Amino acid sequence: MEAGPLDPEARDRTLGVIEDYAREVQSHGADAAAIATSAMRRASDGSEFAQEVERRVGARLEILSGPREAELSFIGATSNRKHDGELGGGSTEYASGKVQVEERVSCEIGAVRLSEAIPALLGADVPSDTPALEEEARAFARIRLAPLKDFLRPSVVFAVGGTIFNAAAIVADRDREDIDGIILSRATLTDLARRFLAMDAPVRRVQPRITPQRADIFPAGLLIADEALGILNLDRFTVSQRDLLHGYLIEKYR
Repeated sequence: MEAGPLDPEARDRTLGVIEDYAREVQSHGADAAAIATSAMRRASDGSEFAQEVERRVGARLEILSGPREAELSFIGATSNRKHDGELGGGSTEYASGKVQVEERVSCEIGAVRLSEAIPALLGADVPSDTPALEEEARAFARIRLAPLKDFLRPSVVFAVGGTIFNAAAIVADRDREDIDGIILSRATLTDLARRFLAMDAPVRRVQPRITPQRADIFPAGLLIADEALGILNLDRFTVSQRDLLHGYLIEKYR
């Protein structure tokens, strides 16, 4: 979705989950807070959705800008670490620094947006020409990741996001809660992307350790992560379980 209204079914499902979370938080005597990222930045009915969230939760929905998303991901993923990357559905954020954020950028490409641009990635059918599909997707991603070229080559990258967490869980054969510190190489990302591109969506969804709701967009996310590393002239990143939400909480309550 480059622009337009939120999908009604997804909108209602999300509001229901938010309401459940708010009740759980409030049952512990805590205050609820709500943040949103790329999808809400692009939604034409975002203000109406935000009002409904506030009505149900009792807190204003804060729609983060791309640079702000990058900054909070950095705060969450790093303590004395140096660099951070975050791959989401609608955008890819990158922030760098030593103790605090020094540079940050949000690229308008994510697993959802790449899959929307090239629907064959979603796995409705097994592609007839997987190498051609892969190259088309990589070329599309490289153009939109071009802002990363302005960054100096980092010594290390810590990565967060749904694609990253699923990849780490699959490769290491671990639960999602036990993936911090796993190193993923470009070769591993490429192999995993090609493996999933060779499956249709129903087969992807039953693979060990995959989050079924992410299975259709998973190959797109892997290709974006691999291309981002290529632009940064790196061959690997380290997975951090501490992410955007951790960064938000750290900044809000420190």
